[in-house]
Amino acid sequence: MSKYLLACSIGPIQGFIAAARRTRDFWFGSYLLSEISRAAASVLPQSGLIFPASVRPDCAVANVILAEIEGDPKSAAASARVAAIQCWQKQADQCYTQVQNVVDCNVWQEQRDDAIVEFYSAWVPLNNDYAAARRRVMRLLGARKTLRDFPPATRAHPGRPKSSLDGARETVWKDPATEVFSGKTQKLLRRARGEQLDIVGVVKRLGGGVHGFPSVARVAADPWLRGVEKSDPSGFKSFVQVCHSLDRDTLAMLGSSWSQYAAFPYDGICVYRSRHAQWQEETEDAEGIQKVAAALLPLVRAHGEPEPYLAVLAADGDRMGRVIDHIRTVEEHRRFSSKLVDFAQQAGEIVRRHYGALVYSGGDDVLALVPVDTCVDCARELHDAFGAATAGFPDQAGNPPTLSVGIAIAHFMEPLEDLFRYARAAESAAKDNGRDSLAVHVHPRSGAPLHYRERWNDEPDRKIMSWAELLRDGILPDKTAYDLRRLAAEYAAWPDNTPKSRQALQEAICADALRLLRRKRTQASAAVFAKVEILVSQARTAAEMEKVANEILVARRISSALKQAQG
Repeated sequence: MSKYLLACSIGPIQGFIAAARRTRDFWFGSYLLSEISRAAASVLPQSGLIFPASVRPDCAVANVILAEIEGDPKSAAASARVAAIQCWQKQADQCYTQVQNVVDCNVWQEQRDDAIVEFYSAWVPLNNDYAAARRRVMRLLGARKTLRDFPPATRAHPGRPKSSLDGARETVWKDPATEVFSGKTQKLLRRARGEQLDIVGVVKRLGGGVHGFPSVARVAADPWLRGVEKSDPSGFKSFVQVCHSLDRDTLAMLGSSWSQYAAFPYDGICVYRSRHAQWQEETEDAEGIQKVAAALLPLVRAHGEPEPYLAVLAADGDRMGRVIDHIRTVEEHRRFSSKLVDFAQQAGEIVRRHYGALVYSGGDDVLALVPVDTCVDCARELHDAFGAATAGFPDQAGNPPTLSVGIAIAHFMEPLEDLFRYARAAESAAKDNGRDSLAVHVHPRSGAPLHYRERWNDEPDRKIMSWAELLRDGILPDKTAYDLRRLAAEYAAWPDNTPKSRQALQEAICADALRLLRRKRTQASAAVFAKVEILVSQARTAAEMEKVANEILVARRISSALKQAQG
């Protein structure tokens, strides 16, 4: 029987993942796309799967499937397509029972049966040259996706508002002009005033049952919560008890799977007093929220307001295309895919250990929400784990895959789509730095963003965390970074076109920087201050001194979270 190499692509990524207002929207969109891909891969011969290596339920499945098929590849692709569509429709049907009293059943049915799932496939005969067959089938798949499908337009509904999340489809609400739903439906949907949702938006809000996902506020508040629990256990316990007494429709509670948040398994909105008005508007439980505010007040007086910043971490493998191009056999590709599955599972554990919430981990792609105090250490551990998992699969030049990581630190009130866009921009900056790099972008609530990047071999994590600890302990004055920036600007025009002038520049800029630091020296011991001098003396040019200043500015944001986590 003839063998074929079948490639399938499932989407749309934008519709299922990117359009989101709440973290649950984003997480469930990613989860839903993974489950649709899993359903498609599950109907293919399991012994023929190449990527993913398996469809085990504890790991996400990427939206590209590669499989070895004996017999008719067209029939196999058609079966995978049907399975993908049925998976989507099953999720939609389960959600319909919860909202049927507030949605227009005709609009819902139209969108359910619309071409929500984009499924493309291509296949080629599989002979003795697997590498050539893989390259050809992926080119064909790319061409097929470019052609796209153009189904007949669905019936228009003039005057009906579009979805607030992405504007792709019309709202499914029965009465779009209704500002607030009453009762359990409103609490279930957590619908903002005037928010319109299409069928995908509703499924992302309700799909998968009551499984919650940590909010951006919960992740941002985590250092403060850990610090309060450590330094004021009785006050923390009392606050937890008040939160536990609230109705679950008022204050969502995370499930037992979120063990990293077991000490405080509630939505973080309750610890930010500035958000209580919005919380009351969404839940209509003024009495319960007043109880929380009263219990929170003494903690805030004793420990300060929780920092409102969190980190969004995006990581992606480097040179993966070259590595796969160097794979010569189906068996070798399966082994490589299996290693990626192992790393995906490790990534979840690494993020969990750093008090983060994993949004997605599929092979070489990781997306997570992480507290600011642990984000850099989390990035380093992910980088090292990926390198260990893929070390035996070099590209043609003998270079193994590496992991570039982007971290965006921003206020939790930033629009969710902006937060993830910031993270992807940081990831791109890391890759543009020759790959195998860390990039950290800090987006303050007001003012220009700060961009920093460094190759992993230069230990950016060690440098940033060293500065952060010095700042946390009060050894380094807050204005040090700005003083070093001014110093770098003064030396920017210094000639460095000869070895002698470069040597003179290095000596002068280091001497001035150390003189500046000694003048600002706090009560730190000589041994501790020597650590500061070592970090600064590594800068040999104005550009490198500017980079040191940026390291310290990034570390300032992290040091605030470290201080709160310390209690």
